[in-house]
Amino acid sequence: MSEDLTPLEREVLIITARENWPGFHHETVRVARRENTGAGRFTYLEDVRGQSLSDGQYSAQGRVIEIPGIPNGLGFVIAVSSSRINYIEFFTYGNVSWEGAEEGWSIL
Repeated sequence: MSEDLTPLEREVLIITARENWPGFHHETVRVARRENTGAGRFTYLEDVRGQSLSDGQYSAQGRVIEIPGIPNGLGFVIAVSSSRINYIEFFTYGNVSWEGAEEGWSIL
């Protein structure tokens, strides 16, 4: 059963799509599952619309996510494989733990 994107996941997807995939409809993307790694998270995605994208790793012009308690912030990439959006990877910079709490975030 799929879940809705969190506000942070949605914003990351919107920003990345705006910069890399003109015309992409983010509202049809759902979460298949989430996997916390201790220093980041993989959010596996499914696009019910099946929009075709070029394979690769996409980000949004080096933007950083600021979250209280994460001194150097989070980075992110969105992976596309077999022409379909696959996952968002969130990761900390440095040797910092993050268990996935999203309170108080902003994207710089």
